[in-house]
Amino acid sequence: MSNPMERQYLSPNCILSLQGFSDGNNSSDVPILSILSQAQCQIIGNPVILSGGLTFIQHLIKAVSAYSQTLLSGLNHTWESSDDTDYIVLQKIPEKNRHLLTWQEKKAQTKNQLQIELTTVQLFDLLETIDQLYVDKYTLPQLEDNPQPLSRRYRQGEISIIEQSTPITLGFAGLALAAIALFILPNPNTIKDPNQEPKPNINNTQTIPPSPPLPDK
Repeated sequence: MSNPMERQYLSPNCILSLQGFSDGNNSSDVPILSILSQAQCQIIGNPVILSGGLTFIQHLIKAVSAYSQTLLSGLNHTWESSDDTDYIVLQKIPEKNRHLLTWQEKKAQTKNQLQIELTTVQLFDLLETIDQLYVDKYTLPQLEDNPQPLSRRYRQGEISIIEQSTPITLGFAGLALAAIALFILPNPNTIKDPNQEPKPNINNTQTIPPSPPLPDK
């Protein structure tokens, strides 16, 4: 086993760091971190630090991917894991227009639950750091949970504006941009149809009488 190594992935609001070793089975000049000893994820300015091993980082990727696709499609896109440890889920907080990330040691146990409230910008930065990890071929090459296209059963009957303007398969950063766009777009129910605007009532129009003729000089 090689010497310990650390990889960090940074964005303005998030730090994702991984510590581990190489199994020595690579021919590259750059050592591959293939054995993970610990991963840590922190939102800058928030004292809560999420940490764990390979299961933790896999579940973080799956949870973020599923939540992002839920934002994109407007439908609940859930994922199930056969391992109930390092349970991670994200939920929208509608009244605050924010996102709640929850970690539990086990799915059925909330005793040591940790929660982080994210703004949409912080969510984007979390996605960006995960994207940096996923495209790094020298760190955990066994990761295979790239976001997949939404299946038909998760799609809305009508294609949304975002789906019309984005590729079928999105990376994490692409999903983040689409999710942010969804928060910026106005609610279709609040958009007024100009054809339904009230028209002026012609019966209430006042008629101005003609001016009297000027007297002859």
